[in-house]
Amino acid sequence: MHGSTQKMVEYFVGALTDRGVTVKQFDLAASDIGKLAMALVDAATMVIGTPTVLVGPHPNVAYAAFLANALRPRLQFISIIGSYGWGSKAVEQLTGMIPNLEAEVLAPVLSKGFPGEDDFNALDNLASTIAEKHKERGFA
Repeated sequence: MHGSTQKMVEYFVGALTDRGVTVKQFDLAASDIGKLAMALVDAATMVIGTPTVLVGPHPNVAYAAFLANALRPRLQFISIIGSYGWGSKAVEQLTGMIPNLEAEVLAPVLSKGFPGEDDFNALDNLASTIAEKHKERGFA
């Protein structure tokens, strides 16, 4: 909400790219859901970025999680990044929506309000973890 999650996603995509991880980013407010479905089939990792809306994930994000759960892509890793104002159950709700995905869940990064230095450091750590895990498993 209010650009916080967008700022986190932009930073995180750059951090992954800097570490040699190929990224396919989707703006769920404008993306073709069919293109998202095709990308999920070949993805090793899915990182869901969501602002918190009424304590949970944005409805478009919930829909994408529902789609991923139905498609059952062979993801190896999943994580969640996002922001909230007063409180959030987005991580619990999203992980509850994807029980069919047998992927390792990596530590989420949630920012209270606009992200600060600690949040960006946590995003860097998550990007490094993903890059290391991809290298270990031989993913491009």
